Parts: sequence; C-alpha cells; structure tokens
Amino acid sequence: MKKKKIISILSAFAVASTLLLGNIKFVNAESLNSRAEAEKIVSEMTLDEKIGQMLMPDFRQWKQEGQSAVQDLTEMNEEVAEIIDEFDLGGVILFAQNVKTTEQTAKLTHDLQQVAINDKDGNLPLLTTIDQEGGIVTRLGTGTNFPGNMAIGATKNEQSSYDTGVVIGRELNSLGINVNFAPSVDVNNNPLNPVIGLRSFSSNPDLVAKLGVKMIDGIQSNGVAAAAKHFPGHGDTATDSHYGLPKVDKSLEELKKVELKPFQAAIDNGVDMIMTAHIQFPQIEKDTYTSIKDGQEIQIPATLSDDILTGLLREDMNFDGVIITDALNMAAIAENFGEVETVKMAFEAGVDIALMPTILRSKADVAKLRAIVDGVKEAVKNGEISEERINDSATRVVKLKIDRGVINLENDKRTAEEKIANAKEVVGSKENRDVERRVSAEAITVVKNENNILPLNPKAGEKVLLIAPYDNELPGMKFGLNRLIKEGKLNSIELDTYCYKSETTMTAELKSKIDEANYIVVLSEMGNYTHLNSTHWITAIPNEVTTYANELNKDSVVVSVGKPYDVAAHENAKAEVIAYGYKGMDPTEADGGLSPVQAFGPNIPAAMEVIFGAAEARGTLPVSIPTVDKSGAADLEVNAFEYGFGITNLTSVGLTSIDTIEEAKSGDNIEVKITIDGIENLKSGGYISKINYNNSDFEFISVKSADDNTEVKNVNSEGKEISVELADKEVSEKTNLIMTLKVLSEEEKEVEIINFLEVVDSKDRSFNTDLENETIKIKKVEESKPGEENKPEEENKPDKEEKPEVETKPEDNNGKGNLPNTGAAVTPVATTVLGMAMTALGFALNKKKNKK
Repeated sequence: MKKKKIISILSAFAVASTLLLGNIKFVNAESLNSRAEAEKIVSEMTLDEKIGQMLMPDFRQWKQEGQSAVQDLTEMNEEVAEIIDEFDLGGVILFAQNVKTTEQTAKLTHDLQQVAINDKDGNLPLLTTIDQEGGIVTRLGTGTNFPGNMAIGATKNEQSSYDTGVVIGRELNSLGINVNFAPSVDVNNNPLNPVIGLRSFSSNPDLVAKLGVKMIDGIQSNGVAAAAKHFPGHGDTATDSHYGLPKVDKSLEELKKVELKPFQAAIDNGVDMIMTAHIQFPQIEKDTYTSIKDGQEIQIPATLSDDILTGLLREDMNFDGVIITDALNMAAIAENFGEVETVKMAFEAGVDIALMPTILRSKADVAKLRAIVDGVKEAVKNGEISEERINDSATRVVKLKIDRGVINLENDKRTAEEKIANAKEVVGSKENRDVERRVSAEAITVVKNENNILPLNPKAGEKVLLIAPYDNELPGMKFGLNRLIKEGKLNSIELDTYCYKSETTMTAELKSKIDEANYIVVLSEMGNYTHLNSTHWITAIPNEVTTYANELNKDSVVVSVGKPYDVAAHENAKAEVIAYGYKGMDPTEADGGLSPVQAFGPNIPAAMEVIFGAAEARGTLPVSIPTVDKSGAADLEVNAFEYGFGITNLTSVGLTSIDTIEEAKSGDNIEVKITIDGIENLKSGGYISKINYNNSDFEFISVKSADDNTEVKNVNSEGKEISVELADKEVSEKTNLIMTLKVLSEEEKEVEIINFLEVVDSKDRSFNTDLENETIKIKKVEESKPGEENKPEEENKPDKEEKPEVETKPEDNNGKGNLPNTGAAVTPVATTVLGMAMTALGFALNKKKNKK
C-alpha cells in the first residue's frame, strides 16, 4: 500500500481524534466509528501487508554481521529496521533484554516507531508490547514493580488492583509501550501447577474475575491495551507449556463454573485482547494432529483450535477484540507442529496475531519469517484460508491501533529527548512508588503467631539476623529495615546476614550467628512441591534454624517468598509470614539503598514492615494450603490453612468499651468502667494501659481494678495521658478498670470521655485498640437569685395574659385597603396552583396570537 494512500485515509481521522482527545489517548471507538475506519485502511492493503499486521516477532537479542556473538538488543540497528520495513510488521514484543533503563527504553520505542512510520511503503505504527504483570514476571529494568497477582489476591481489595493497573499503564504509556500482556486471569485451583502459581490472583474464580477486571480497567485507562491470559485457563495444569503440552480434561460445563468466569467478566467489561493457552482440552476440541516430534496423534491445543477460539470465544462468549497466541516458539507448540503449519492453523482457528512465530536472532533467520508469510499466502491462494478471514484479523488489529491512539503516533512531533524527559518524570515517581508500597504491605499474610512473637520490637543496639537462600534477596531484607530506621519506625539496630544457598544442614558459622542474634528472620522459597521434602535444603535449613532458635528461646520468623504452600512444611516455626514474591533487589542503589531506581521486588521489604510492626497485617490467604508429609507430597483433601485465613491486626488488641452514667453536673465525681478485651496473649506477666482522656472537661482522680485477676501496681497521670501499670494474678481475656473523674466543665454539652487507649506489653510493644466509646451529658448548674431559694413555684401560670387572636386581613392590590371578605379560605398551595394555571393560559394565548 502506497504511503500517500494510507496518509490520506489516516489524516482526517487523526486530526479529528487529536482535536477531541489529544495525542496517544484512548479514542472512543463508537463515536469515531473505528471499525469503519479500520476497514477502509485494510481495504487499501496488499495481502502481504495484511499478513504483516498479524505477525509479532521478538528481537530480544541480535547478532549483527561482523559481531562474534548475539547481544541484547537495546537500541535500533539497520538490520532490524529492514525486517520491520520488509514485512510491514504489525508489532513487536519486548523483553527484559530490551528494556534496561528508562532513558534507553523510551529511545528504543521511539526509534521502532520511526522505522514503521517512515517506512517508504507507509507502514502503520507498531503495537509495542510487553509482559509487565508485576511480581515474578516483570520486564522493565527501572520503575515500579508491584508484588504480583497472588499478593493482590491476598488483599481482596478491588481498589488496590485498579490502582496497580493504573500505575503499570501510566509507566508503560510514558515509555511508548502500548500493549501489556497482563493480567493473567487463570484460576490457580491446582497447587501442583508449575507455571502459574503466583501469577494467579486466587483459586477462587469470583475473586479472580473481580480483581482481573479492575486491573484491566486501570491499565486501559492510561491508553495501554490489556490482554487477559491464558484462554481458556492455565490454572489447573501440572505441566508447564514452555516445556511440554499440558492437558485439562474438563467439560464445558465444568470450565464455565471456574476457568471461564474471569474471561467472561473481562470480555463483558471491554478487555482489548485475549491471549491463548497451549493446552489440550479434549472434551471441547476432539480433532487430532500427527506430531512432528514422534509421529504420535495429539489433540489440537487451544491456540490452534477453531472450536475453542471461534466457537467458544467468539461465538459463545461474544469476544470481538484481538486474539493473540501465547509465544509460538514454546515447546508445547514448537516440538509438535512446524512453524509454517502452526501459523496457518492459528489463523484458520481465528487467531488475529501470531506471537513470536519464529526465533529471529540474525539476518540468517529472516528466511524462516519469509517462509511463514509465503506459506500463509499460498494457503489463501489455494482456498485453505479465506482472504476474508485474513481481512477480519487485520481489521481487528488496525481497529485496536485506532482505539488506543497508536495510529496517531505520526502526529506526535515530540523528539526522543522530550519523550525521555517525560518518561523520567513518570517511571518510578514517588506517587507510583507510594502505591507500590501500600499495596505490597497490604498483601502480607500472617498464618502463625504463637506466643505473640509478632510484631518484633528490637531495642536499640540489639542484633537482627537476616537469613536468605539466595544472595540477591538479602539486599531487599536490609532495604526494608534500613528504610524503617530512617523513617523513625524502628530503633537503630545491628544487622547481620547469612545466605544458606544449597547447604544440606546448618553450618557452624550459621549457628554462631544465631547464638549472637536477638531476633532471626529466615526466608523460605518454594518453587515446586519437590522442594518441600524435609531433606531438601530449601526446606531443611529454615526448619533447622527455627528449631535451634526455639532451643535458645529466641524469637524467629519464617517468611515464605515463593509459592505460599511451603508454610505447611515448617512445623516448628512459631511465626510464619507469606510475602508471595521473591524477586531480588539490586544492591547498588542510590542514597544508601533507600531510594530504589532499579525495579526490585517490593514483597520482601513489605514483609519486613509487617514483621517489625511498621505496617498492620491485613492479608488473608487467596488459596488454600494443603498439608504435606515429610517427602513433600501434598494431601489435596486436607488443608493446613484454609482459603481466607489470616491473622490480622498484629499491632492492635480487641475491643475497648467505655461504660458510665448518662449525665452529670460540674463538680460531680463520676466512675468510668473501661473493659479491654482480647489481650490475654500480650500480658506476659505485666503490661501498661495508656489512657488518653478528655482533660478539658474532666480531672483525673483515681483508677483501680474492677476484677480479681488484675492488680494495679502504679499510676502516672500527666496531661491527657494516664499510664496504668498492671499485673495479672492469672491470665484472662479481659481487663476491667474503674477510673474516677471529676467533671470540670460548666457548659451544657455532650462529650466523649476517652480519646483513645493503647496497651504496652512486657516487650515494650504498643498495641492500639478498637474503641467503643460512650458520651456523657454535662448538665448546666442553674444559679438561684437571692431571696428566691424557698419561693414556691407557680404552676401553669402563663408568662403573659392570653389575648384573643386578631384576624390579619390581606391588603388590596395597591397595598392601601382590604379586599372584600368572600368567605373562602385561599391556601398557599391553592394560590400556587392558580398561578401556574394562569401562567400556562397566558403562554397558550400568546402562542395562538403569534400563529395569527
């Protein structure tokens, strides 16, 4: 298609959309009829150009002529530009190897688009895509990194999911990336799943649907297309499709109850794209194919199935957005189907974009891409694939470019330097980091807290030992604690570290470090169930650490940073916390590691905040945790911890209720009963109740115990705060105190007595309480006049002599006389109605007059 033809079609549309919405913004498809515009553009394309729109390779690494080895592609080169130009590619996918810094990424996407836009044949701007899920699947080298879907599932908070999507979309948009292959809306209902795990929100399909929709909304609100994946569901598989061909043997009815729910919700709420799964569903697609790997007959996977993509997704579920495959170079596809045949089958099945149809690493690989294009053209020529089928897909791709403002990029006259400056203001901004930190802390889940070990409260100068299985996780632990110290939320403590790597048992060095430490925090990182064998080093070392710490009577905490199922394997642990992510942090950060620049895993620092009491524990399990035996085998019928379980409110105790009389006068002494509930685990022999009271209206007189189990040892009153030192004669759930106050106020009003109350335990930890307060009415004291003290009251005597009411007559129209009395009572309502009727009559007469 000649450039002048495409420009003539696009220019009017681009001007209109720019006037209405500005550059690179979401365009209302309905108001601008983007489907019709897309059809116009596609009608002017050659078959080669239409096929090009349906291909999306990666240029993850590249070996230029004259180079000795492949290198990460971080900047454009002429060889890659020639491929984009020759094949009129619809888009490219970027990986971590491509996007290392903010400046470099913004420059790369700018140059990619310039190649497409300035193509001598007039190619359309590219879909620049990435897998920025958050958590363990994070591509950007700089910027925010959210804790991942399962962590967000632990928050159960739709707003947090939306906020996450907003920040991800905002940063991608600023970098020139217009499609995000996220979120994964797979339902992780199989704990043995080797590939989804932390990438899923939950095992509960309704929760996955709610959180998935909100994240999609957040991403797409920033002009970035979202892709729900992996259709029709990858959560109940025991094989990783990167390495083999999984199978889900479920009926359509079974899939509708679980796997399909989140996808239907995403479709109903306007998701732009859906990514397919390389999974066999034999009860839906029964056709088979002879594998090129071993000659065996295999069932066709969802990615290549017309029954699943056209019959189920298009027709039954009413999805009319873009269908894109998962990477076609994954073993599930690559080992069983030839490259050309794979793309042809995918297009026949209803796919709009073939993602990574071949591996391109040098000019020598271009022949493979050319063979794919030629194969599709030949299939169209011989009627194997209709050109109408190709037109439909090309139109959907172009429509997406219109809807997301990609088509307007030719009108974006900003220089690369201007784009870089904008990206640097957005990516990793304080505003975005604050959301990252809030959501990450909200997810942390406590499943065990024996003897109320948590939150830890080390005194100044005490030593905390941090233990991790890998070196890149220790900086994240240290970062979390150093940030708390800098912010004044943690005493200045001494930190020690140890990495246990692949050790099969505790070393003498590790034992010595535990001996010297006051508190121990050890990370456990499960990758799969074989790791939960009691002899596997990743489980054995945390178990030995906690057992030894218990023998020394030292508080220790196990933190799960991989899949959460390992919390069932640490029987001796007294405190267990789940962080849902293990991504390490670059130790070479600015400002002593306190101002992250590199993308890092926020999960571990967030766990430190909860463990040390700087953030409240709020997360609850988004999946059930099966029990495991010593070999690491899971019992899927018996759970160690149920879905929805979580110990919350670590920094608070139960309810505090206030009981007193309803009213009192100035000068009266009143008794106030204070009941503090749910503190039996905090007492440890002695504790202090700090009562902040209303000292403007009351004066403190005394406080005493109201039960036989509590002894008041010492009372200190200063300003608004009364500090009551208490001791337990025997442990009980409640403490009851009687506080005596004198009413000072002489003003008649209703006031609260207690402002707030906290408990300080024997470890010097402060715990807030949920206060159920009561008010008291202060009555004004009436002063008596001299000589009237004994004067009897005169009952029922009116203040003034009653007089007969005088009829008030309305004035006449001139205000000079009275209207004659007609005997009719004219009410305000009747007057209003009459006025409205007269107005209507006047309007009608006037209209009639005008017609004449």
